[in-house]
Amino acid sequence: MPRNPTRNYSKYRGWAITLLVTLPAVILHDLFHFLGINGNDTWLATAATVALLFAAVHVADSALDHRAGQPSEREFECQIADLCRRDGLLAVQLDRDANVKAYLPDGSLVLIRCGPTDHPALPADLHHFIGTAHHEHQADIPVFVTLHGFTNEARRFAAYHGIALIDRPRLGQWQQGHGLAALVATTH
Repeated sequence: MPRNPTRNYSKYRGWAITLLVTLPAVILHDLFHFLGINGNDTWLATAATVALLFAAVHVADSALDHRAGQPSEREFECQIADLCRRDGLLAVQLDRDANVKAYLPDGSLVLIRCGPTDHPALPADLHHFIGTAHHEHQADIPVFVTLHGFTNEARRFAAYHGIALIDRPRLGQWQQGHGLAALVATTH
């Protein structure tokens, strides 16, 4: 299985945050002690400063997760729904099970899952969707869209289960005017 650089980064992020908080906390405690703030007051001042530091780290981490040009999950779903409307799909709606539910003019149900926005889609990401698409909604055309591509295993799983895959390059084609029906036809 190929390595996922995003997951490796996430593994080290916890250690980095721990060091970024622990080291300043120790330094702050010593600084407050040096300034004559002793006993419980030292720990209270340190705790308050560390809380502010945690808030700053959280804000910075959130900013990294929502990099410029990359939509939030909800924005991504709305963009996909807008593309469906542009292509003439009918009764386009955001659906809690599948993200976007719409109908082609011939009545075929298109169910679209907007996949992970932080890593390549895995077979597990597709597994839940296929159950939702076929068993709960009886979708004629299940479509999985992601900005980060698909692992080879996910592509094999999708081919076996008849899921149309749209990655960033194909999404670009869709945004440039290629219709969803044409994109889906070329993925099967």
